[in-house]
Amino acid sequence: MSVSRILLITLLISSGIVALALFNLDSGTSDGDTTEEAPSEVRSKPKAEAPQAPHLQGTPQANAPVLDTAAEDAEIEREQIADAMKRLTSPTETDRVEAVEQLGAYPNPQTEATLTQLLAGDSSADVRNAAALSLGSLEAPSPATVSALLSGLKDQSEDVRFSSLSTLEDFMLSQEEESPLYQNIRTGLKDMAQSTGLQDDLRDSINEVLKDPNSQLAPGTEPAPR
Repeated sequence: MSVSRILLITLLISSGIVALALFNLDSGTSDGDTTEEAPSEVRSKPKAEAPQAPHLQGTPQANAPVLDTAAEDAEIEREQIADAMKRLTSPTETDRVEAVEQLGAYPNPQTEATLTQLLAGDSSADVRNAAALSLGSLEAPSPATVSALLSGLKDQSEDVRFSSLSTLEDFMLSQEEESPLYQNIRTGLKDMAQSTGLQDDLRDSINEVLKDPNSQLAPGTEPAPR
């Protein structure tokens, strides 16, 4: 083989090697660019925003109606009084006593008038006694109530007599001595203490109240021995 042919072959082989190297270089560069660009695309992708809850005008607590406590209390009082009035017609004495006590828990002109009538004329001594005690829940009894309690001092039931005196004493203790109510009760007790036909033990108790209105005669107090 001639030298020129050998040189030509060598040149061709070298050219092929160079071309192959350049081809591999270009392919590597392209692959690298693709690999490196992928993270860039991921980073540039905007994040999906969380869905926003619809805006509510206020909260259930804020929009809830304000309860009128006074109106509710007044309605309860009317219902309780109506129930007690109905139970007063019961033939059972226990039911009527409970009805009287229920009326005493809601002192007003209506219940005061009813309790005064029961004290003055109910056929049951237990009902009359409950009425005398329940009237003590009043802050300012009417003259008719004071008169009924003074009459109760002559009731045939000892319990009613002493309950009436106890309630009158409570009224006196809640008043200034110069007040008309205090003076009215005191005058009535003086007249009662001087009246005839009064039990001696009750007369003594009345005089104790007149002497010391702070004696706080308790309801159901045992009378002094005769």
